[in-house]
Amino acid sequence: MPEIFLSYSREDHKTALRYAEALRSEGFDVWWDQTLNAGEAYDEVTEKALEGARAVVVLWSKASVASRWVRAEATTADRLGTLVPVMIGSCKRPIMFELRQSAELTDWNGDTRDPRWRMLADGLRRMAGKPVPAGISAVAPRAKKPAWRLSLALGALLVPLVALAWYLLSPPSIPGAEAGKPEVLVVPFDVSGDAPGAWKPFADDVPREVVNNLRKISGLSVVPWPSALSFKGAKEHEYIRKQLPEVQYVLDGGVSFAPNSNELQVTAQLTELGSGAVIKDMVLRRRINDPRYFELQSGIAQAVSVALKVAILKDEQRALGEFPTNNPLAYRPYVAGWEQLEMFTYESLKAAVAHFDEAIALDSQFFAAYMGKAEAQRSLFGYFEPPIKLLDTVEASLGQALKIRPDSAEVYASLGLTQVFAWKWEDAWKNLDKARTYDPGLAKTELGLALYYSGLGNAEKVKQSLARAEKLDPLDIEIADWGHWALFMVGEAEAARQWAERVMVQHPTNGLIHCGAGIGAYIRGDTRRGVELAEKGVKLADRAPIALIMLAQAYGYDGQDDKVQPLLDEADAAKIYTCPYESAVALISIGQKARAIRELYRAVDARSNCLMFLRSDPRMRELRDDPAYAGEYGKLLQVVGLDDESLKKHKQ
Repeated sequence: MPEIFLSYSREDHKTALRYAEALRSEGFDVWWDQTLNAGEAYDEVTEKALEGARAVVVLWSKASVASRWVRAEATTADRLGTLVPVMIGSCKRPIMFELRQSAELTDWNGDTRDPRWRMLADGLRRMAGKPVPAGISAVAPRAKKPAWRLSLALGALLVPLVALAWYLLSPPSIPGAEAGKPEVLVVPFDVSGDAPGAWKPFADDVPREVVNNLRKISGLSVVPWPSALSFKGAKEHEYIRKQLPEVQYVLDGGVSFAPNSNELQVTAQLTELGSGAVIKDMVLRRRINDPRYFELQSGIAQAVSVALKVAILKDEQRALGEFPTNNPLAYRPYVAGWEQLEMFTYESLKAAVAHFDEAIALDSQFFAAYMGKAEAQRSLFGYFEPPIKLLDTVEASLGQALKIRPDSAEVYASLGLTQVFAWKWEDAWKNLDKARTYDPGLAKTELGLALYYSGLGNAEKVKQSLARAEKLDPLDIEIADWGHWALFMVGEAEAARQWAERVMVQHPTNGLIHCGAGIGAYIRGDTRRGVELAEKGVKLADRAPIALIMLAQAYGYDGQDDKVQPLLDEADAAKIYTCPYESAVALISIGQKARAIRELYRAVDARSNCLMFLRSDPRMRELRDDPAYAGEYGKLLQVVGLDDESLKKHKQ
């Protein structure tokens, strides 16, 4: 009997041939109708091969959907539990197969190194009882062979579901689970290619809510969502091990939708990262407008806990039963808000605020919506608009969240970080201290403290807080970016260089991180390296205005004075707010100190966040040490609360 039966439409013959050849190159015995011998009865031989195959790969396309032979073969395979659906073209599958997630290989060109192919091939190996080659597999074979079900990319066999139900396989022993808290990474889930566009934000939100629920369980160590998000589109286990070597378990999944309805199906799989052993499979379904929709995400979290033999305490069980909102209508604008927030453009951030406002209007007690709104506003505050315009609104949003949860460390951390950016030193300290008291495990608190200490010039405290922040959320882009600034501002040139080299590898396409690394380079005297990094950053950032200003600085300190003003003019022509403080630095680099002082006063009027570094910034030495400008510089220090007298009052 063949291991693989290939079902396809005659119109897709060339594509089917590519699949047959690729499967044979993987060592499979493949049957398709081209293997019929002369004189054999088509119906009899086909039926025998179909029923005897370990896996039936159905190639779905517009042509195969219209083929009654392919439909019949798929129906038989579904009944036998051997169906492996693969999308090779955009089409609407027969209704009985719409809920089954398919491997999305529409644009596959035959490359057997493609991660999507590897996932498909490894799933088929498990079904055929064949070993998975080490170092290639997306999913390794189980320690015990259960009733076969397909891997996440292939879709799982449906089991009877009454309300919300999941089928959980008996877990094997968990390596390392007793040595300490299991380290779990939830990667962004895949979304079926035929999912309606309006529902994709719901699918994207599932793993984020799973992370939120898992982090309620004290016996687990869970990678925060900002770091987990960096694996979107890059979920290969080898890459994960390189980026996060301490992670032991990976939870991956796929989301699909029933046609003409709002029912969402999630297949999830927990894998031991070191060996590739599958620890748990889950299949869950729920209607998005069901008030109990969030039981889906909390159910996954509880299943992971059971699989890893981690007890859930009574108060944690109660917390898992607390859902983000009791109004399903409020959830739609909320997930739309997060979709826009993660795009991180000026327009998308404004749209995110509007979506979160809509969610709040539908549920005034929607804590997470207030937090999302504040995060979008803080991002606008930090990168796109004068902070003075948004400071009160950010604090107001967080104040509303605090009324709902007065002991929320998350709120205090966000509030404290916002106030550091606004050089409200006393308020920032109070709120960051409260955040650490309520929950010492928040990376945002540690980032806020690192920037607070950097502003005050306390290098040792900066390094301590950054070490904690990086450990808590190792791939967070905000920590990666601001951490470097905090270090070079307090004279830690070598530590800053090492930090920059590391985060540029972690975030190779982030232009602002490269530009910041360029600043660190020219500060330590390597002006050529500074120009090189800043030029690369400008290219990666698509000539964003703030990146242009940082490149202007690098040129100025490298003696290329003629290039500075044209870049400042280009940045200004974009008509997007950029920090006048950084423009002042560019002017200092070419000796235009009087203009630099005027820009610094513009920064004060805008309440620019970079002013938090005014005292410790080595680039300000030109003003500080020049008798003609030292007086104005001193006045500026008083305004931002960083003069000698004010410094004595700030807690450290």
